[in-house]
Amino acid sequence: MKDEIKISKRFVINIVMSVFVIVFIYSFIKLISPFLISLFLGVIFTVVFQPIHVFLKRLNFDQNVVSFFSTITVLIIFIVPLSLFGWLLFKEAKLIYPSIVEYYNNIDLSKIKIPYFIPITATDIKEIITANIDQIQKSILRFGGLFIKNIFFFFVNLSIMFISMFFFFRDGKKILNYLIDIIPFSNDSVEKVLRQFEISVNSIIRGIILTAFLQGIIATIGFYIAGLASPALLGLFVMISALIPFIGTAIVTIPVIIYCYFTKTFAVFLFLLVWGFFVVGLIDNFIRPILIGNFSKMPIGLVFLGIVGGVRTFGPIGIFIGPIFIAVFLTVIDIYLKDKKS
Repeated sequence: MKDEIKISKRFVINIVMSVFVIVFIYSFIKLISPFLISLFLGVIFTVVFQPIHVFLKRLNFDQNVVSFFSTITVLIIFIVPLSLFGWLLFKEAKLIYPSIVEYYNNIDLSKIKIPYFIPITATDIKEIITANIDQIQKSILRFGGLFIKNIFFFFVNLSIMFISMFFFFRDGKKILNYLIDIIPFSNDSVEKVLRQFEISVNSIIRGIILTAFLQGIIATIGFYIAGLASPALLGLFVMISALIPFIGTAIVTIPVIIYCYFTKTFAVFLFLLVWGFFVVGLIDNFIRPILIGNFSKMPIGLVFLGIVGGVRTFGPIGIFIGPIFIAVFLTVIDIYLKDKKS
């Protein structure tokens, strides 16, 4: 009878403790949920810039000092140029509306000859263009309002990302060992997944996204030298097109070069022809091996699928989450199949 009472008490205690643990985990996840994106970006940038941290550790400074300088280095190398490019892009985006309005006012729609089989008139075209111009203006104003409204939270999340990077740089090995101990799989399987995560992050961020970013910056410099309007905006299009398999930057540079052939001098046309094809178009063949190093390359088609699906599902942050999720998921499936066969 006493044994049954002891068993009952132990059962009740286990139930209570299980509920307590579940509630605690749920509360903890809910507490940090607004900052999960910042923490995730902190992990990604820590992995990408780990070689810099390893180099600084060789100087035999205090661990806190090394982690601090590693974090500041990421700020200088990545965040500052990205912020500057974003500011130029936002500045040019505000000029799109008045430029379109000026161009629109100089067009004489009455001189446009519309084929008889197209059921539309010059008046209809004017109404469509006017409606779209108004929509562009509203979108720009809405984006500007949202940016100003959320600028405080942007800096809060940015601060959390850098604080988390400092601790990831300093205590990264301890955190990894802790994860290996608590995850309910064999140590070899967990280490393989973590290793694949590292390979995926370096292959995707360094080899694909960072390379596309550098191609966009280089294209922006060329467009600026050529005297084109909105060089940063065109550079953004180059950056996006660099992520598209097989076609790449040519989808943007070719139309720009053709436009310069008809509207600019021959010298400008020749400069952009050389810059677009031999500098912007081919530089990824030199940059990517340097950035990736010994890390394996992921298939570009799989990366593009992950980026598109990630952005559609998670928003802009999906450009990081999508491809990494696919790579890690395939690794987990591979581990499962090998364990099943053994």
